Amino acid sequence: MDKKVLDFLGKHRVCTLTTLLEDGSPHSAVMHYSHKNEPLEVYIMTENTSKKVKALLDGKPRKASLVTGFSEEEWITLQMDGEVRAVKDKEELEKIHEVHFEKHPEPKKWKDDPATLFLVFTPTWWRYTEYKPEFVTIESK
Repeated sequence: MDKKVLDFLGKHRVCTLTTLLEDGSPHSAVMHYSHKNEPLEVYIMTENTSKKVKALLDGKPRKASLVTGFSEEEWITLQMDGEVRAVKDKEELEKIHEVHFEKHPEPKKWKDDPATLFLVFTPTWWRYTEYKPEFVTIESK
């Protein structure tokens, strides 16, 4: 992925995640996120009782979309389509904790809460757009 896009992801903290509910309808939620660059994965901490995760509790990947970039001052957005899944593996979870709590130390107090759940979003398509001062788009192939 382009360095400019990865820098943008590193700078921001909040995204909108859209998942599919059990009946197939979409559900969006604004969430804090962290990520690792290679391969690109976006990590989201949530609760296992939230509406957005009901269809993910089996650990299987499902289609999802993620968007970040909400500033009218900056005028840059990153849109991604891909898959999201709930993390079940303890070793994988420990690696995610390192990444996530470095960016967001505040919620670490809920790390061991039985309701805490981490999601991993893996993009299959993305588009980064700068609307100002010139229109620039970088898109996956």
